[in-house]
Amino acid sequence: MRIAGVLLAAGAGRRMGGKKLAAELLPGLPLAAAALRALLSVGLDAVYAVVRPGPAPQWLRQAAPARAGGPGPTVVACEDAERGMAHSLRCGLAMAEAAGCGAALVWLADQPFVTAAMARALIGAWRSEPRLDYVASGNGTVLTPPVLLAASTFPHIARLEGDLGAKRLLERPGFAGRVLPAEEPERLMDVDTPDALAAARRYACRYMSP
Repeated sequence: MRIAGVLLAAGAGRRMGGKKLAAELLPGLPLAAAALRALLSVGLDAVYAVVRPGPAPQWLRQAAPARAGGPGPTVVACEDAERGMAHSLRCGLAMAEAAGCGAALVWLADQPFVTAAMARALIGAWRSEPRLDYVASGNGTVLTPPVLLAASTFPHIARLEGDLGAKRLLERPGFAGRVLPAEEPERLMDVDTPDALAAARRYACRYMSP
């Protein structure tokens, strides 16, 4: 069954003062480029980078190319991204559904430390239990992105509005899911404030430097 990757990169970055995704973790490596680089290495059937309307962000060109034979990202300009995260998510999942994908791996562009191995674990858990509507990463038992969403969730997510993400929806009765706790919770870091960026740069210097 085909699985797409959806990188949510259309946020305004207000808590960071704007242009968050272009902020460098390491010299020459923007935050979002690190996340996209990892997503492209997972080995998915399609990868969609959901961005705001306008010129393509520079960081898109700074991500490493996809694995040999793998897809590069399809850039999706979400026209109503300013209305909240739900709309960006809807744009990405609509592309996955139109491509006939049975599931989508949703990853935040400000999560630069998630590894391909962590993503493949989500996929493997879902393939072993295809009745599941989702398999999420977890900091302890707290559901957090990246999350594997089965196509059974797409119609429900298509009705979300504003900043309501998938988490509250998936926690409702009626959805069957599983949470895989991260062995290294730091890798689920969501870099959305100046303090978080400073911590991320320290982490990157320790674990990502050549």
